Amino acid sequence: MMPRSDALVLFGVTGDLAYQQIFPALYDMVRRGHLDVPILGVARSGWTADRLKARARESLEEVTRLTAWPDGAAIPTG
Repeated sequence: MMPRSDALVLFGVTGDLAYQQIFPALYDMVRRGHLDVPILGVARSGWTADRLKARARESLEEVTRLTAWPDGAAIPTG
């Protein structure tokens, strides 16, 4: 089997569209087993990885009212 070189690149990952639509859609894709490639986020702002994770977590909590990832592990708090 040939090695894969696929990835999903999200431009503007710190913006409102990502918060309101993209993060929940990605979560749903993972939950359904339709996303098995690395995700790379690109943005102009100087956010740390921890700040981005916290924003994604807030998005999922607000939009989907989730308390756990698909594998049952708690969503990271920051």
